[in-house]
Amino acid sequence: MTWFDIMEDMRKMQEEIERAFPDFWRRTPLLSPSESKEGEVIKYRRPLTDLKETENEFIMELEMPGITKDDIDIKVTEDLIEIKAEKNYQKKEEDEKKGYFFQERRYQGFYRSIPLPSGIKPEETEAKFDNGVLEIIMKKTEEKEKALKVNIK
Repeated sequence: MTWFDIMEDMRKMQEEIERAFPDFWRRTPLLSPSESKEGEVIKYRRPLTDLKETENEFIMELEMPGITKDDIDIKVTEDLIEIKAEKNYQKKEEDEKKGYFFQERRYQGFYRSIPLPSGIKPEETEAKFDNGVLEIIMKKTEEKEKALKVNIK
């Protein structure tokens, strides 16, 4: 006779969901509302991101269409990078007169916080912004041995 264990089936289902959506349970303020300098509520979007590791550095590329380099704020620690971009929109009276029925593109913000797999030198981080793509180059720290052999007396 086979016993049906609902809890075991639910545990398996949860594992499958976590494999399919690994970032779902890691909540960051990616899509949460924030208040801009003008007091208008905006939402952040997660920029499309590539993170590549070479022997001496990490290279990150983020797509941020419609943003200028002055709109971007980057904060780096030895093991975390945080990128935030806000584009201020000056509402014009002409917009109201033009008869917009639906308007989604007038204001946008981007936010991304990524833990890094090994330490970096924050003071040597460089960034370039060209044609809507932000490239950040982070120099790695010298790797230390992860484990030391202990001699037994």
